[in-house]
Parts: sequence; structure tokens; C-alpha cells
Amino acid sequence: MARTRNNALGFTLLELVVALTLTSLVVLVIYSSFNITLKGMQRGWATAEFFQELRVGQVILERSISSAVLGSVGRRLYFHGTSREMRFFTVVPLEASNLGGVYHWRILVGQGEQGRKVLAVEQTKNVNWRRDQEGVEVRQIIFRNLTSAHITYGRGENPSATWDAKTQGMLPSWVKIILTFKGHQPMILVIPIYVAEN
Repeated sequence: MARTRNNALGFTLLELVVALTLTSLVVLVIYSSFNITLKGMQRGWATAEFFQELRVGQVILERSISSAVLGSVGRRLYFHGTSREMRFFTVVPLEASNLGGVYHWRILVGQGEQGRKVLAVEQTKNVNWRRDQEGVEVRQIIFRNLTSAHITYGRGENPSATWDAKTQGMLPSWVKIILTFKGHQPMILVIPIYVAEN
């Protein structure tokens, strides 16, 4: 009796398993490559956003501090600064829609919602801040997630941890702000004050 060979077209179970295994490996390689690329893009976007926020914050600080003006509160010169906050008058508003006049600014190191250090600014047209501390017109956090922040003041080469225009008789000629962010080099801003003389 002769045996007939069945020449049916199709795949054997072994061929099907091998094909599925190879397809799975190719899909895994494509997914891994896509995932690595996506994470790299997200890190790039986060870094770009971080440096954009730094630049905007730097511009805000430089414009306002460099434009500090000689003003008086109760016939005293006014510029008060410590290592964690400074108060002064400036002609530069925080928001461009508020043009005209002299503004009372407060720049301070505080804590954000998540308990991390921030550098914030507050602005008001109210001359006497102590009488109405809640009378702030604009509050804005300009730097978030700080690990440390320190402010110094000076004239010439002489730095000082504090500055009081009442006792000094003048504004400082420069303000130095050192900001440290986790995983980054410290950012050092030395901002000259252009109206520093009586």
C-alpha cells in the first residue's frame, strides 16, 4: 500500500511559535527605543523649561533691583535688606499693565506649597508696608525648588549681610543673590543699583 504525502499549505505549530517570538522581540525593541526617546525628550523639555524660568526670574530681579530709587518713609531713606529678604522702592512694576508710579517691593525667601524653598516677590503701591501687610497687590513666585538662597549687599568691595538705608544714609551700590537648585551649579546674580547716591 502506497502512502500519500499530504502537501497542504500552512504553518506548523513550531513555525508559528518561532514567528510570534521574533515578532514579540521586534516589538519590544521598538517600544524600548520609543520609550527611551520619549524620556529623553521629556528631560530636554524639563531642562529647557527650567532654564527659561531662570532667565525670566533673572530679568525680573535685575529690572526691579537695578531701578531701586531713593525714597523715604517718615522722612527716612528706605531700603531694608537681610540675608532672606529685602524691601525697597522701584519705578518698575511687576506687571506691565501697572505702569506709572513708585512701587514698594519685597523680595523674600519663603516656602512653597510642597514645603520647598522659593524666592518670591510682592508688590504694592502702599508706602507703609507694616501698617497693611495684607495690602499686597501682586505676589509671584519667581524661583521654585531652591535648596538654598542668600542675599548680600554692598558698596565697592565691601559686602554686608544686611543693609538699612536709614543708618547707612544711602542705598547699596549692588545686591548679590546666590541661588542653589538641586542638581545644578549655584546661580549668582550681582545686580548694580543705578540710583545709589543721595
